[in-house]
Amino acid sequence: MFDYGDDIEYMDFSEDGFREVQQCLDRFVKVNYETALSLLYRMKPTPEDITLYKGKVLDIIRHNPPLESIPRYFRDGREDYLWYSDFYDNITKEVYRCYRTFTAPAIEITPANYTQELAKIELPYFGELVDLVSLEKLCILYEFNQLSKKTEADIEEEADIASDAGTGKDNIVDTSQELKAGRQTDATQPERQPKKRSYDPNLNSKQYTLLAECVEDIRLFRRKIKTGELKRLLKGKLTEPLEVTNQKSLVYLLDQLSEYKYIKDTWMSVADGNRDFLSFRTEGNKQRYGNEPHYITMQQLLNCRNRNKREAIIGLVEIEEMVDVMEENRDK
Repeated sequence: MFDYGDDIEYMDFSEDGFREVQQCLDRFVKVNYETALSLLYRMKPTPEDITLYKGKVLDIIRHNPPLESIPRYFRDGREDYLWYSDFYDNITKEVYRCYRTFTAPAIEITPANYTQELAKIELPYFGELVDLVSLEKLCILYEFNQLSKKTEADIEEEADIASDAGTGKDNIVDTSQELKAGRQTDATQPERQPKKRSYDPNLNSKQYTLLAECVEDIRLFRRKIKTGELKRLLKGKLTEPLEVTNQKSLVYLLDQLSEYKYIKDTWMSVADGNRDFLSFRTEGNKQRYGNEPHYITMQQLLNCRNRNKREAIIGLVEIEEMVDVMEENRDK
């Protein structure tokens, strides 16, 4: 069993904890962005201005490498983009501890107190995060406006072509409406899913085989899982989620792999963001979650970890024996 009290446990960063950081960041970004936006509306930004802003984004990332993945997750529309990005994976334990113990100021952030209150935030990278996200919001807004203008121009061009061809007024209207309908259809399409993250696996072929055998021995998933599918899971390339028969066993298995450095410490955030695991469709789960598939959330995984400290774990012996043999086959 684990001794959770000796080392920093990354996943002790509770759901409420990381959201407090995220909400504080969003409050500062809101003021910073709206202030910049009011200036831009008067100045009417040009493509050269946006190129300059994008250059500033790259400069911020260049000087602060842990921020590299944040723009991608922010653009994917993640509400908790800071958590789902690689930021918490890439910072040091000392910096992580600062974020884990952070308490957001209760005061409302306004243009009048923005600078003063931002200076009070002693989190490393926080000021850079505010600037980075604010710049990304400006770039996204500009790109959206340019796309809208381009689309309207395309509609007008199609109408002119129809007119020149002698199709008549009715057909011109139909063409315009058809294009607009196409835009509306696109708008109703599901948002692009964020790119899946890797668990940073560090297993050789023999260890993957041992893992597949163990998973099958304890019947961890509803259907049999082959070695290739486990590789895709840990590399963030799984196309369909796995239905889990016992969440406590899953958590213990992945915690063991994490403890022995076969996967990253923050595997729970990866599993949650990737939506890699589904609850087993028992009658109780059907009543609890309805007919829709229920992805296992990070909070559920955390709850299972806490239960593992005081309750029996199905497959504990098999998992620990597997890890022992894995260690014998390390680097082979």
